[in-house]
Amino acid sequence: MNLPSVNLIYFSPTGTSRKVVKAIGQGLEAKQISEFDITQTDFEFKNFGNELTIIGVPVYKGRLPVDVISRLKKFKAKNTPVVLVAVYGNRDFDDALLELKDVSTELGFSPVAATAFIGEHSYSTESKPIAKNRPDETDLLKAKQFAGEILAKLEKNEGAELAVSGNYPYKELPNAPVMSPRTIDVKCTLCSVCADVCPVDVIEVNKTVITNAEACIWCCACVKACPEDARIFDAPLINQITNNLFENCSERKEPVFFI
Repeated sequence: MNLPSVNLIYFSPTGTSRKVVKAIGQGLEAKQISEFDITQTDFEFKNFGNELTIIGVPVYKGRLPVDVISRLKKFKAKNTPVVLVAVYGNRDFDDALLELKDVSTELGFSPVAATAFIGEHSYSTESKPIAKNRPDETDLLKAKQFAGEILAKLEKNEGAELAVSGNYPYKELPNAPVMSPRTIDVKCTLCSVCADVCPVDVIEVNKTVITNAEACIWCCACVKACPEDARIFDAPLINQITNNLFENCSERKEPVFFI
C-alpha cells in the first residue's frame, strides 16, 4: 500500500517522542511527510482530511501533559485515521494512551493503531541513568516494523474500534509543588539555549537566568539542552523521584503495540 501523504504531530521537549514518531513515519514510506512540532508555543496547525496522521506525546505521571491537550485541540479532523504514540520513561504509561485516544477522537480523528515506547527519562542523569539513550536502534527498528503492520491494517480496511490499555476515570494527578530547574551561575554563559527550548516560555535570560517556577512543567528540556551543564533539577522531591526510578525501574522494558 502506497500512502500519498502522512502527517506527524508531536510534543517532544527532550526529543524522544519526536524520534519514535519520525521512525514510524519513515517506515510508512509515504510520498510526502508533513511535520507539526507542537513543542513550542508558536506552532502551525491545520484541519485534516483523510490522510494518515501520527500523534506522539510524552507521558507525565501516567497521563498526558496538560499543555499537550490544549495544543492538540487547535487541530481539527474529519474521521482522519490516526496512530497514537505515547513515550514513557520506563516506569509505566498508565492511562496516557487511553487519554490520548479519547482526546483525539473528540477532535475528529479515528484511531487505527497505538503504541507505547520507552524514552530516556527526563530525570535520568549520568550517575543515575533511567532508560538511558532510549529509544535506541532496536526501538527505532521496531517502530519502522510497526509501520508495516499499520499499512497492512489500512489495506484490509478493518473497521473495528481500537482497544488500548488504560482506565477511566484516569489516574488522578497529585498536586505539584511550585519548583523548577535552577542555574549554576558559575557555569552559565547566558547563551539562552534554555529559554529557546522551553516549551512553555518560562525562562528569561538577561544578566542572569530567571525561571517562572509556577508555570514550569518539569520537562527538563532546559537541563538536557544546556551545553554547559549549567541547568540542574536537584530539588529534594526530584532527587527522591529519581532515586526511586533508578532503584525500581532500571530493568529494560520493550514497546507495546495495539492494532
